[in-house]
Amino acid sequence: MYASDYRRIARDALRGKWKRMALFILLAGLLGATGGLSLDGPSVNMQLNGAARAQWAELLRALATVSAVLGIYQLLIGSWTRVGLYAMCNRVLDGDAPRAGMLFPRGVFWRSVGMNLLRSIYVFLWSMLFVVPGILAAYSYSMADYLLSRNPQMGVSEALRESKRLMYGRRWRLFCLEISFIGWMILCMVPMYLLSAGAMLAFEGFGSADGLVLWMLVAMLISMVATVFVDVYSYMAVVAFFRDAERGQAWQQQAQQGWAENAQRYDGDSFGSAPSEDGDGPAYSYADETAAREMFVQYGCSRKRMRDAGVLEQFEAYHVDASSEQIWLRRYGNELIVRFSHDPEALDEILDLAAEYALEELLIRALERIDRHIRRQTLSDVEILNMAGRVLALVVSGTFDEHPDFVQRRREQVADMADRLEERLRAQESDGGWQRTLQLVRQMCG
Repeated sequence: MYASDYRRIARDALRGKWKRMALFILLAGLLGATGGLSLDGPSVNMQLNGAARAQWAELLRALATVSAVLGIYQLLIGSWTRVGLYAMCNRVLDGDAPRAGMLFPRGVFWRSVGMNLLRSIYVFLWSMLFVVPGILAAYSYSMADYLLSRNPQMGVSEALRESKRLMYGRRWRLFCLEISFIGWMILCMVPMYLLSAGAMLAFEGFGSADGLVLWMLVAMLISMVATVFVDVYSYMAVVAFFRDAERGQAWQQQAQQGWAENAQRYDGDSFGSAPSEDGDGPAYSYADETAAREMFVQYGCSRKRMRDAGVLEQFEAYHVDASSEQIWLRRYGNELIVRFSHDPEALDEILDLAAEYALEELLIRALERIDRHIRRQTLSDVEILNMAGRVLALVVSGTFDEHPDFVQRRREQVADMADRLEERLRAQESDGGWQRTLQLVRQMCG
């Protein structure tokens, strides 16, 4: 997935929730959870009288004292609420409404404080080597807060190690995602710099530094309000990235678990294993696994197709364990999703596979690709509408009745797609052939 995909996921989840999330992000910032608000204004280079200089010196000494107090405050309260902020964003991505209580997760206070302190030490030590190692370390440990929000019982060192493992090979992608918001951040700073520059030009008209400070505070407030909304957008996109990283790692762990289980079925250095004499277990070898995998993929990872072709008994004779079969199934599903990005006919296999194994994740990713086709207009709008309708037809067919939340969210997702496609089709003044399809989609959306 690309940065644009994570931003789109964030926008979809934030529909109707922008203002509420902005209030909670602002609250989290006041509690020390966020560090994205920039309060640095342009430098003031001007001649001040003796009284004004004394006032500024006194102000700087007070700020130094306040900074020390705020540092302790941010370590204690900020670390805790940052974990809660990630938990809130994760819940919003799942379709839940944000609530203030989500910012104060239970049972993680001291873990969050210890983790933030230990992470700061690690990053500082790496930064002493050079700037770049410190930046890499910061990205390596960036997922620790999210992991703690997902697993409150996770230890401090464990969260940092797991973050480092999950972010390996993904640091550059996270950097690209974060840098994609740079344009919005620059726009947020424009009002503050323009108003501050105007205030400095008119400084003599104020007659004192008090008027200048007041004017700069107004400019700063305007920029901060705009920055809060960008923070909402960026935090949601980053959490979507973390969710994707966690999901990808889970699949890899399943693969490793399957390989470990398979390794126990053969003897040491031998390539294969002979049938057991007592009949307690099936004969198994890596050669058997290879043959089973090739057969499974040849028939589209579908036991139904193998049954129709009369080869299911031969496949089952290899005694493939369920974990290995799931690994092959997921890999094949990933290949289908990649192919679907440029080959619409791959949707047939996706739907067959999702229907046979009730694969919710496969349908979610298929709808993500359909939405990408809508945004990039790589296919005709009528064809895209037909594809969205076919996916929704499977969702409401009864296969996923045990997961009503999944069904409802997909209905809402396809309804949003239908709204956008209808608007474009009407603007194109296309013939009315698509209206029947749109009507059926509306009916399935409820």
